[in-house]
Amino acid sequence: MTPTPTTAPAWEPVRVATADGPGGETLLGVVDGRRGADDPTFVVAQGFLAFVEPFEMQRFQLIASMLRARLVVVETPGAGFAASRLLPGERRALLRGDFTVPARRMLRAATEVIGADGPAAATGVLGYSLGASFAAAMAAVSGTARTGPPLRTVVLVEPVAIRRWSAVGLMAAVRRENRLVQPYLDQTATVPGAVRPLEARSGDRPLTRRRSDLLLLANALRAARLGEDLAAAAQEPGPKTRRLVVVRGEQSVLSPRQAVHSLMTAAERHGFRARLLSVPGPHAFWHSLPAVGLATPRLGTALGMSPS
Repeated sequence: MTPTPTTAPAWEPVRVATADGPGGETLLGVVDGRRGADDPTFVVAQGFLAFVEPFEMQRFQLIASMLRARLVVVETPGAGFAASRLLPGERRALLRGDFTVPARRMLRAATEVIGADGPAAATGVLGYSLGASFAAAMAAVSGTARTGPPLRTVVLVEPVAIRRWSAVGLMAAVRRENRLVQPYLDQTATVPGAVRPLEARSGDRPLTRRRSDLLLLANALRAARLGEDLAAAAQEPGPKTRRLVVVRGEQSVLSPRQAVHSLMTAAERHGFRARLLSVPGPHAFWHSLPAVGLATPRLGTALGMSPS
């Protein structure tokens, strides 16, 4: 039976100081669905304007329960329920499409929460949309004393930064996809105990919403640096077994089919065992708990796991 928000494991918010001064806080949401010592831990990066709050976290409660995994969801600096901002060096990096500088800080925060050594350490990373860029960047910068062991399993859901975009082209694709979101929110609303989206709830409002940081994050997607970060991750020393799973909505225009295939071909050249999971729907399938519930067992199989 597919878990619901009321039957899945609870999540816990954790705040970590990742930079000095005001705005240096990172908020993480931790949900632990592990049932044994060998069950995995994934660091999770979110999509644009997605925060660590109940609507978003119910998806990760579902995934954690079905995969028997611990998920550590890291809020993106610059907007959300933490007093956060992008640092000057991170802004400069994002201007050239480089996500590794802010990703390093986000991964350090996750490592501080979950530990850097032993079976409790993170084993993989998962990201959706904008978060897919952070996921690949985290894999690239992992493997140090501060960022923990190398992240050898990478799950990219609807990656966007896999082709070069003009500003006009990216905005047009976003607008087209945004028109398709509501039916997927409606599907979530049918699930017993489901939480309504943030904008539909009274009282809950992000503490931080830095327009300049958000513009930098969105614009950085245009440079298509995600493949370079996967290549960098493949150069890390140690065991050579690396796994990449790309989850793509069959009607998505933000994660074009040909660009996804090119990314996977390049990843295989660099030593990844790559697998594509095609799921029904557009970019917005991620907002439907029923759709995620159907996709998660297939993801577990692709990862060589035994999902519930």
